Amino acid sequence: MTPGNNIRTLVVDDSDFFAEMTADTLTQQHGIESVAANGATEALDRLDGGGFDCVVSDYEMPEMDGLELLEEIRETNPSIPFILLTGRGDEETASAAIAAGVADYLLKLEVVEDKQYGRLANRIKNVVSQERTRKKFESLVADSPDGIVHLTTDGTILSVNPSMASRLGADPDALVGRELGEVMDSEAASQRLEAGKSAVENGAATRSEDAVGGRHYHNQYIPVDSHRKADTFQLVSRDITERVERQRELERQNERLEEFASVVSHDLRNPLNVAQGAVDLLSEPADSEEAELVAKIDRSLDRMGCIIEDVLALARQGRTVSDPQATELSTLASTAWTWIEAEQSSMSVESSAELAADSGRVQDLLANLFRNAIEHNDGEVEIEVGLLESRDGFYIADNGAGVDGDADDVFEMGYSSTEGGTGFGLAIVEQVAEAHGWEVSLIESDSGGARFEVTDVELHD
Repeated sequence: MTPGNNIRTLVVDDSDFFAEMTADTLTQQHGIESVAANGATEALDRLDGGGFDCVVSDYEMPEMDGLELLEEIRETNPSIPFILLTGRGDEETASAAIAAGVADYLLKLEVVEDKQYGRLANRIKNVVSQERTRKKFESLVADSPDGIVHLTTDGTILSVNPSMASRLGADPDALVGRELGEVMDSEAASQRLEAGKSAVENGAATRSEDAVGGRHYHNQYIPVDSHRKADTFQLVSRDITERVERQRELERQNERLEEFASVVSHDLRNPLNVAQGAVDLLSEPADSEEAELVAKIDRSLDRMGCIIEDVLALARQGRTVSDPQATELSTLASTAWTWIEAEQSSMSVESSAELAADSGRVQDLLANLFRNAIEHNDGEVEIEVGLLESRDGFYIADNGAGVDGDADDVFEMGYSSTEGGTGFGLAIVEQVAEAHGWEVSLIESDSGGARFEVTDVELHD
C-alpha cells in the first residue's frame, strides 16, 4: 500500500470473482485497502462495522440494485462516497445515478475488459479526498466563532453554523429552508442579500459592515458552486462590536484630550504673554548680574512657550490617520523646512515619489526631525531627505555629531540630551508615524550623523 493514502474501500458485486478480483487489484496494485462483499446484504453487514471510506458497487444485482443499496446506506452513512459500476451507458441510468447522489459512476465493462483499474483507483482517491476536505471544512465552520450561513440569492437558508444560529436565536436545523428576512432584521437581511447577489454575479467575494440589534458586524460574501443550487453564496459574519466601541472610545478620549490641551495651553499662554511683554519692556539693565537674571527669565519664558506648543501637538497627533491623501515627499519636506529658523543650515530632497498621508502631520514629523538636527549640532548642518533603497519608506539624515545615547531611548516622552529641550519633539515624530501605521528608527548616517528611517510607507513614483 502506498504510504499516506490510508483509504479503505468496500467492493460490492453479486459475482464473487469480480468482487475479489477488483478488491485484490485495488489493494495490491494501487495501494487502496479493499474488501469484497458478495451482494447488498453482505455489504450492509460489513458497513455496520464501520471503517470504510468509500463504496464501489455494481448496478445490476438480484437482491437490490446499486441505487437501492445506496438508498439503504444513506440511512446510516449519509456522506460516504459511493461509486457506481454500471453496464448501462444510457443517459437514463446516468441521470438516475446523479439524482441519487452517487459520487461518480463508471462503465463496468470498461473497468473489466480494458483493465482500467487505475482509472477506478483515481476516482476512489478523488472522491475520498473531496469528502475528507468537506468534513474538515464543515468542522471548521461548525467550530468557528464567526457566524456562517449558506444562502441562495433569493434568501433561502441552506445551512447555518451554531454561532450564526445562536445569533438568530434558533436551532441550526430549524433555520434550514427558512428565509433570511424572516429570522433577522428585514432591512439588514435585504442589504446582505444584495451584497451576496453582487458577489455571485461578479464571481468575486465582497465585504460590508452593518449594525444589527445594537451589535456591529464585518461581513464577507463568498460565491459558492453548489450542486443543490446554481446561485448560492456563503455569508461569513464577524462580530466587531468590541473593536468599534474601542475605536469610538479612543476617538472620544482623543477629543477630550485635545480639548483639555487647548484649554490648558490657552490659559497658560495668557499669563505667559503678559510676562513676555513685561520682559520686553524692561530697559537694558546696567548691572551685569541683573542682565543675566533678565536673560534667564526670557529663556524660561521661551521654554514654557515651547512646552505649551509641544503638549498641544502631542494631544493632536495621537489620532489614527483615516483619510490619507497622495502628496509628494519633496513638497512635504520643502513646506516643513520653511517653518525652521536655520540660516546656517541647508536641506535637500530629490524625489518625485508620492505617499498617502495626512500632509499636515507628516510636515510636523519632518519639521521636528529638522529642528532636532539643528538643535543637536553647532554650526552649519546639511540635512538630506530621500527614499530608502527598499522603497518601503524614506529617511532624514544629517552630517552632525551623531547619536548621543541609546537610539531606543530618544523617542521616549520627555527624553532630551540638550539643556532646555522639552523632550517632546521625537515623541511627536513617533506618534505621527504610528498614526499612519509606519515605523521610525534611528541609526548613524553615512557621514557619522543621525539618520532617521521611516518604514512601512506605501510610495508611488
